[in-house]
Amino acid sequence: MCSLCGTLGAAAHWSEGGGDRTQVGARRDVLRERHRRVALLNRVLRSYTLSVDEWEETAYILHGPSGQAILCNDLTAVFAEVARLRGGVALDPLDPALLERL
Repeated sequence: MCSLCGTLGAAAHWSEGGGDRTQVGARRDVLRERHRRVALLNRVLRSYTLSVDEWEETAYILHGPSGQAILCNDLTAVFAEVARLRGGVALDPLDPALLERL
């Protein structure tokens, strides 16, 4: 466990894809996909004055409209925190109106 943030080294979430993260080439591919995921998430979250950053290849940092930063272990946690910040209203990433805006 990290003494700074309390994050446990958990197994990769299913959305992170496969790949042997110990191999340099595979690790680079995983990180490249994480950055693509973050870019797409930010396109979705921008409409809600939220943003997300990749953190140390293990988590995401969700930034709220008032400047708060929330450490999320995976995409499930990101979307749960987004709903919490929106007063319990879940964000549907497949909402036709949202997809049209994108």
